[in-house]
Amino acid sequence: MIARDDLLALYCGAPGDSPGNQRLAVPLGEFTGGRLRRLLDGRPSGWPELDYLVEFVVRPIVVTTRGLLVEGFRPTDGFAVEVAPEFAATGRVVPTGVVAADAAGGSVAESISRLHRQLAVLAAAFAQVSALDRVNVLTAIERVAAHELRYLAADTAALLAGDHPWRHHVHSVPAGQHEIISEVLRQVKELSARRRRDRSLPRPVVALDLDYCALLPRRRVRAALAELGRAHGIGTLIAADRLAVLPGLYPAGWPHFLARNRLRDEHPDLDWDGLHAEFRKTLSWSHDALLTDEPAPGLVRFVRAIEHAGGSVVWVTGRRPRMRQATRELLVRHGLGHLDLHAAPEHADVGRHKVTVLCRADWQVVAAFDDLRSNRAALRAAFPDAAVVAVRPTGFSTEPRIGPGIATFEFLPHPTPLGRGHATRQQRAKPRLSHATSIAELPVGEFSTRPTIWDLGVQLTAEQQTRIIEALCTAAVQAGRSLGSGVRERLSCPAEPVVLARAVWKVLMAKQFGAARSAYPPEAAEADMVAAIAAGARIQFVLLGPPVKQNGSRLKALGGAPDLAEVAVLARIRQLAAAVEQVYPPGIQVLALADPAHFRVRDERRCADYHRLFGQLLERTGAHRVVTVVDIDAAADAHPDCGDRAQRPELLAKHRDRYAAAFAGLDVRRDPLAVLAEAAERDPREPGQPRFVEMFRSVLHSVDVPYQGGDPFAWSQQLYADPYELTDTAVPAPVRTARADLLAAAWRETITYLANKHVDHELNYQALWQRDRVRMSLSIRPEHGRLRFIPIGGSGVLPWHGTAALNDQHEVSVDYAISLVHQGFLPVYAPDLPAPNGVRQPWFMLPAATARDDLDRSVLDRIRVRNK
Repeated sequence: MIARDDLLALYCGAPGDSPGNQRLAVPLGEFTGGRLRRLLDGRPSGWPELDYLVEFVVRPIVVTTRGLLVEGFRPTDGFAVEVAPEFAATGRVVPTGVVAADAAGGSVAESISRLHRQLAVLAAAFAQVSALDRVNVLTAIERVAAHELRYLAADTAALLAGDHPWRHHVHSVPAGQHEIISEVLRQVKELSARRRRDRSLPRPVVALDLDYCALLPRRRVRAALAELGRAHGIGTLIAADRLAVLPGLYPAGWPHFLARNRLRDEHPDLDWDGLHAEFRKTLSWSHDALLTDEPAPGLVRFVRAIEHAGGSVVWVTGRRPRMRQATRELLVRHGLGHLDLHAAPEHADVGRHKVTVLCRADWQVVAAFDDLRSNRAALRAAFPDAAVVAVRPTGFSTEPRIGPGIATFEFLPHPTPLGRGHATRQQRAKPRLSHATSIAELPVGEFSTRPTIWDLGVQLTAEQQTRIIEALCTAAVQAGRSLGSGVRERLSCPAEPVVLARAVWKVLMAKQFGAARSAYPPEAAEADMVAAIAAGARIQFVLLGPPVKQNGSRLKALGGAPDLAEVAVLARIRQLAAAVEQVYPPGIQVLALADPAHFRVRDERRCADYHRLFGQLLERTGAHRVVTVVDIDAAADAHPDCGDRAQRPELLAKHRDRYAAAFAGLDVRRDPLAVLAEAAERDPREPGQPRFVEMFRSVLHSVDVPYQGGDPFAWSQQLYADPYELTDTAVPAPVRTARADLLAAAWRETITYLANKHVDHELNYQALWQRDRVRMSLSIRPEHGRLRFIPIGGSGVLPWHGTAALNDQHEVSVDYAISLVHQGFLPVYAPDLPAPNGVRQPWFMLPAATARDDLDRSVLDRIRVRNK
């Protein structure tokens, strides 16, 4: 069973399953006093003791327990902890007894309760040998249980529905709800992409109601019921916090509220229908009472996802203008105050008011969420193409269920988390690439960082690394020659420069290079290539990059060295060159304009190390015969049409001052999203230059975050879980302070980046890729006249923005390091790769099932660059 489950194998072992039986399985109950102290003393350098206990002992137990349940089993007698010869925890545990989940003589609830008691004993023992309070240790253990029991499949959640200490952590997102929200996000993203191409199109908008929809008034409702109970002697209502369900605002949900709580049976003589009107009058709408409302689960993440997809969220509510101030204060408190708030005028029909607000020529309503049927009917009639979604919040009785709807705004993280039952046992979930084009698309705060896997990886020998590089490049060159030969055979009169240019263009349009015909038509190719072909010279291509490996936060890459992704890029360029040579023998020359510290201020040593290693890869791949890497400023100095670089400091200061003047009075640390919205309005950009806010969101995820030891992802994960949330007191103060510093640094670096872009334009840096040169663009949406070049198919991440990985077909791709780890990919280490701060950088990562203590020949020999 363990061998069949990619994730379970990372956390669950059996005694003696390691080479030479060198590892021991020590029963959990034996970790007290000196033995526990010895285990803690064996932790890796930089790890706090509690973090070590939680990640190397507690989390493996919880993950294994969950994995057993998914497979139809439950632990019966606890766990043993696997330790290495030096008595350090390996991060794997061994269940000492396993039976079928439905076996007689016990239940899942009993197994969980027994396990909880054992962990409580461990917490007490830890408190005795450390300076921490037992309550703090138990809190950390509960935090792990809560994290690992989120986003369970419905069947798995049902297994955990019994009476046990972890029942309040059990969490699942209904499949229908996930589909509804995912479809709304997809529509917003699609419409936003169209709008980027045509700014005259309306902005996609999602409308949210507030009460019993985006905001849940639990405290206000309980207070009103308690007052109602005291007035009529109804003890059940006085103890409102014990009610099975709370009433909604409207009469439709009142009968269900009464039935669920058996109130008519307990007090048959009361006029319950009349009491609903009294409840409505008792429900407070005062300023202080409104401030007690809670955001619906998943609301903040949903809003952020809509915004990142390019849409806008607007609040359209039946609340009256007198409630605006309190509502705004509450929304600001939860990082949602920057959104448009539309309250209904006094005595206005709420449904008609919502339609009026949303009927704007520059808005396209994609979806509207509301708890009241009459409002939904009005919205559906006015916007027949929009998704109008019923909201029935959990714990409230709003209205009878008619048709699909949602209970919360939660949806499954992407990619779907492993090991939580979302696949059948016959078709087990396998590690997946995210295929995200931006790390901001990923809910990194929900991910498991799995720090125990770094010692489970595979170490390549120098000979194996060389074999991979040579095999990758040999296969690429052979494929290029075959492609070019096919085009050459169809040539009619190859001596004509125009005909040859068209033939080269056909090579460039091959699917493996990812070109877009609409962006780079044959006429553009003729203009760029004919002069070189007529002269019998190599056709000049220009590529902007590479800069440096983006390892500032470690969420994208754990180190700053080139990895297998850069090898794949060079192999692809060799494939392109080999294909062109079959059509036009002089071939191509690629000028790579490196910009490591051109747009942003970076540590010179960091840039030098990356480019030194990249230069070595050029030699090892043979790409040095095709690719020449030149610093962009050095190339500009040598070009007669570029301006004098000595003017750069003065011009840079001028454009920085322009942005500073435009954004005077704005401080992104005060109300980040509201300030960014204001910055978008004041943006002093010139035509053709990037937009400030779009660039800010990109730069934000590449700011350097100091490493604090222990789990390499943990600190950055806390910052980027929601970098715009600076006021929530549930977030530790040091995290909020660091987030504010992160936003301020990103603001400064964005201005520097954009100022440099303006300076490049004034110094005519565009001359570097004009005049008989092909400008290669790595963007999926290149400007017209540029050749889109996607070197690694199937990935939206640039090689230097992520970590190399193999998919299940052994094809090289790129993804973000934290997503790869979350999905259970294992590291493969190359010899002599740097390990700054003791954190080893993988040369690539691959699904755990593919890795053993070594990589067999079938894996090494099958690694290749993906065709599309």
